[in-house]
Amino acid sequence: MNLQEAFSFGGEPELVAIVGGGGKTSLLFALARALAPGVVASTTTRIFQAQIRQSPVVTTIDDLSPLENQLQQYGMTLVVGRVEREKAFGLSPEEVVALWQRPSVHHVLVEADGSRMRPVKAPADHEPVIPPQSTLVIPVVGIDALERPITAVAHRPERVCALTGLSPDDRLTPEAIAHLLTHPAGGLKNVPETARVIPLINKVESETELAAARQIARQVLAQAHGRIQRVVIGAMQEEPPVREVVTPVTAVILAAGEGVRMRQRLGQPKQLLPWGQRTVLGETLHQVSHSLVHETIVVTGHEAETISAAVARFDGWPPPRLIHNARYREGEMLSSLQTAVKQLDEGVTAVLVILADQPMIASSTYDQLLVAFWEGKGELIAPVFNGRRGNPVLIGRHYFDELLRLPVGAAPRALLQAHPDALYLLSVETESVICDLDTPEEYERLRPKESN
Repeated sequence: MNLQEAFSFGGEPELVAIVGGGGKTSLLFALARALAPGVVASTTTRIFQAQIRQSPVVTTIDDLSPLENQLQQYGMTLVVGRVEREKAFGLSPEEVVALWQRPSVHHVLVEADGSRMRPVKAPADHEPVIPPQSTLVIPVVGIDALERPITAVAHRPERVCALTGLSPDDRLTPEAIAHLLTHPAGGLKNVPETARVIPLINKVESETELAAARQIARQVLAQAHGRIQRVVIGAMQEEPPVREVVTPVTAVILAAGEGVRMRQRLGQPKQLLPWGQRTVLGETLHQVSHSLVHETIVVTGHEAETISAAVARFDGWPPPRLIHNARYREGEMLSSLQTAVKQLDEGVTAVLVILADQPMIASSTYDQLLVAFWEGKGELIAPVFNGRRGNPVLIGRHYFDELLRLPVGAAPRALLQAHPDALYLLSVETESVICDLDTPEEYERLRPKESN
């Protein structure tokens, strides 16, 4: 995924404010190059010679006569205020907006506060200086701030401590970094109500850093309560600069089935049969809660009260949401999935459709599907083991309307069969994706020894 796609640039002109720490200037010029022609880069604070040299050409606000020629020749230019020795001062918000309104200018990108080269910061009273007409605000943090003492990595560490409740020598956790990015006095400070907010977790190069960045992104989406709909993970000085774009994905656990054979032979719903130290459904919930999903929905049907009571006892995060499918006998899987999709928040970008009787699937397998989606592999994704397609299946929002139009009696797989060229088959190394508990014999064969 390129920078334009990652930050949701369309055809409309954008006024972008970049705040925080951890590589704002690198993002500024990476975006400018990606969005050219017709791009003006600037700052509302100040910028130093080492940063100025990243632009192919510079002009001052006091003399904009070269601007059109610079944009035509280079596609972009850096506009600054007065220059004093090794630094140039920024523009006022009014000057930034006036630039954006010029016919020759399409996008304006502005660095809206400083961080003294630190990977994380909390703004002072006078910061950040965000033009009120901004259409997009990008709070930036460097992954190199993670698990390091606040005093070693933060600009204005006393304010970081005040916002997070940590002490100066405490190390920044994923939760603390997410809290900074989403706090009204942190990453969301002075953000116009109409602006989109898309944080960037920058300097992510290794697989270990990528795993940590995903945890931060998951926390950001949870803590932002809908204000933030995506988090970009990348390294702006690398090529390509974008690693992943993390968006809200809801896990829908289908637990409405009657399971007649299992109940007749074993005396209770198969969702509540013992599985190690938990139940079948309890283990499924446990694994889902340790994955990167944004939300979990459990759809009940047959014996809804009993299943709901078992779900209510689950103490993992995020706490699952219960939805009852009154039409569970009408094509249980499809009607349950349709019931859940109808109640999703608008910001949910995909559903991970999970069968309640697959407790053997580990959280890492769920994450493989999510990562494939966030990497842009497609909006229909299914796992494959030894050439056999299995479950769970990921369905992107692009297909929700078509899913809801499937007739009674159809199965969710009808959607996949209708779009074979769009289906991304993800090879996995675990047989669990092709195993379920349809019969007592399968249950006895597959269940952990602790259940015996």
